[in-house]
Amino acid sequence: MKKPLLTFLVLFALAFAVFTWVNIKKIDTHNAIAKSPVFVLATPDGITKKTKKSRVTYQVNYSYIVDGATFKIDTEWFDTPEEAEKMAASPVQVAFATGKPDDSVFKTEFDTRDPKEGIVSAVLGAGAIGFVMALIGTLVLLWKFPSLRR
Repeated sequence: MKKPLLTFLVLFALAFAVFTWVNIKKIDTHNAIAKSPVFVLATPDGITKKTKKSRVTYQVNYSYIVDGATFKIDTEWFDTPEEAEKMAASPVQVAFATGKPDDSVFKTEFDTRDPKEGIVSAVLGAGAIGFVMALIGTLVLLWKFPSLRR
């Protein structure tokens, strides 16, 4: 019983650390933008197509210029080319904190954030996601490597 528990604890620690870092970085970015927001127009650069195990997804690539430097931002992956083309049909606004144009989010994402979200909710969310991911990862590893069952 030691190896499955140890496997779970290691996977949980890794997943918890990664998800906590991602959540806190997102909250920090949104808080920095809220303190001194800058909004610029981003123009579509094209659509990226990705095929993985016969599943095709599409992503819209945008670029925006701040003080003569060009920065890039990409959307989430879409399932159909029509969704991606609809998104790429017009420019969108990008939000970033003053002096940090490389750390940006889409204005629609910034507007829909929860301003009350804090560190506690980020840690609790990361704990829940980390627990589920560690449980699934442990079951897969125990199934693939029978030596870990003892």
